[in-house]
Amino acid sequence: MSDTETTSTIDALAIGVIVLDDQRRIVRWNEWLEVASGIPGTAAIGRFLSDVFPKTPLTRVLACMTDALEAGIASFITQSLNPDLFPLKTRIGKRLIHNIAISAVERERPFKHCIIQILDVTGATEREQVLRKRQNARYDAVVGSAQDVILTVDPLGIVQFANPASTAQLGYAPENIIGQDAGFLFKDQKAWKDILHAILDSSDVHLPAELTAIRQDGSLSYLEVTASKWISDSRVYVSAILRDVNERRQIEEALRDLNTTLEQKVTERTDKLMQTEEALRQSQKMEAVGQLTGGIAHDFNNLLQSIIGSLDRIGKRISEGRISEVDKFVEGAMASANRAAALTHRLLAFARRQPIDPRPIDVRKLLGSIEELLRRSVGEGIDITITSVENLWLVRCDANQLENAILNLCINARDASPDGGALSLDVANIVVDEKCAAQRDIAPGEHVRFRVKDSGVGMPQDVIDRAFDPFFTTKPTGQGTGLGLSMVYGFVKQSNGSIRLESHPGHGTTVEICLPRFRGELDGEAEVKVAEKFVSEQNKFVLIVEDEFMVRFLTVDVCSELGYRPLEAADGAAALKILESSQQIDLLITDIGMPGLNGRQVADAARVSRPDLPILFMTGYAETASSSGFLGKGMEIITKPVSMNMLTDRIRAIMAPNS
Repeated sequence: MSDTETTSTIDALAIGVIVLDDQRRIVRWNEWLEVASGIPGTAAIGRFLSDVFPKTPLTRVLACMTDALEAGIASFITQSLNPDLFPLKTRIGKRLIHNIAISAVERERPFKHCIIQILDVTGATEREQVLRKRQNARYDAVVGSAQDVILTVDPLGIVQFANPASTAQLGYAPENIIGQDAGFLFKDQKAWKDILHAILDSSDVHLPAELTAIRQDGSLSYLEVTASKWISDSRVYVSAILRDVNERRQIEEALRDLNTTLEQKVTERTDKLMQTEEALRQSQKMEAVGQLTGGIAHDFNNLLQSIIGSLDRIGKRISEGRISEVDKFVEGAMASANRAAALTHRLLAFARRQPIDPRPIDVRKLLGSIEELLRRSVGEGIDITITSVENLWLVRCDANQLENAILNLCINARDASPDGGALSLDVANIVVDEKCAAQRDIAPGEHVRFRVKDSGVGMPQDVIDRAFDPFFTTKPTGQGTGLGLSMVYGFVKQSNGSIRLESHPGHGTTVEICLPRFRGELDGEAEVKVAEKFVSEQNKFVLIVEDEFMVRFLTVDVCSELGYRPLEAADGAAALKILESSQQIDLLITDIGMPGLNGRQVADAARVSRPDLPILFMTGYAETASSSGFLGKGMEIITKPVSMNMLTDRIRAIMAPNS
């Protein structure tokens, strides 16, 4: 295309076109521009743009031209950024609103020419302004009638607009707020600034936040602030709606006060109920203690009467020389003393304070050892069946206590069937799930279950509820102490097991005991048999530590009869002196409950210098000895009162491997 044709084409365009060479001189100036600027092309061509428009700041335009010539980057400058860029007018002499665009001539490389295009946007801008005025009028009508305070602030927080609600809510007329930093309205100005910065840094609406405003009269007002960002004429603004929440706060405070009052009343009521409950519990406790002590006093008085009476008769017969008549009174006193010992053991079992010697137990073997005793105890009128699975799991508890528990349950079943009947003892492995464990108050997992079921008279619910209470019995006077089931209950709980009783009048009774499975191995020491013949050894020493003289005297006598050489200590301190010496000691027999150093402390001190020393604890009552972890390796325990024969057998069993 020739230069003439190019010029004609540019002149025909409905936009202004200026073409500049690489020296920034004007080489084209079309007719549209001649009309708008009033400058003919002959006066513009060959001149610099700054010479044609000497009063116009062209720094931005020149920079864009440089970019276009060097890199071909199109740069745009809009009227809204610089409305006075070029002094142009429309054909009717009205100020012309325009946008410009600067770009390189694409077909030239390297770029030698750039083009400035000027677009008339007067009509569109005027229409936009009319529309904005209408929108603003509607906005002013809405915000003018709004109950909430509405503020428009610039990025610095300066108020540009405030609606009339500011007068009613804050006491400030809009004209007294506009032009000021909105922060003066708030007690916590930093909180307001945080909201402002948060909304300026994002495009989201700021969620409502509560701020405390300071009214013109100095009083405080609680406001809920919601803010949002918007842009007009390329300028950024923030609108904030301030909603009065004083009434809501008052309601919330009233509710809090009400809740506090209710909580206080509930607390006071609960305290009164707890006091009443505690008084009732104390009353029930005293009633239970009264029943317990009454039962103990009754039974022990009878037993003591038998013992004291027998000893009196023995003394009288000896003084009269009637020695042959002494044996029956000795037997009677011993029988009563043994019954008293059994009663004490049952009380300790119920209280879960009996000393225990837990060991791994082969349940099938234990059942086999007591089967004949069980059959003799229930008698011929009861058809007893004992069954167990082949691979019964081991349990860990006191074997003697387990035997006594099973025997007690079978005897109770016999007594509940006065006319004869059926009794079954069934032992099996079971797995207790979480739900069943919660119902039975037992840890979930693997257990061995002992079930004793009879076809007897059964029990009503009120009897079931008291079945485990001490000294509670439905048997006629003189036929039961009421401690059998309470002893079983105490032993089971002490062994971390559970016990459950189910019965209905006329339909018999079922008692189930569950003991946790023991996953270890049988203790070989439990299988040691006492030799039938005991070889006396005069060079074996036994240290006996006992604060009760008569008990110490009797124990010394037993050891002497066995052929051992006894050493005596009346307390823990005296025992330590012997233990710390070079004296040979082959067995330590010590009471647990002693003043000063107790038996366990003496044993621990002994094991420091004599780690393999066998130890036999003797106790009538020791709470710590009831713990399953009390006994260590090479330690055993025996419960007072104990027959001298039993004490003899226990000492022999301990010393036999070393004799």
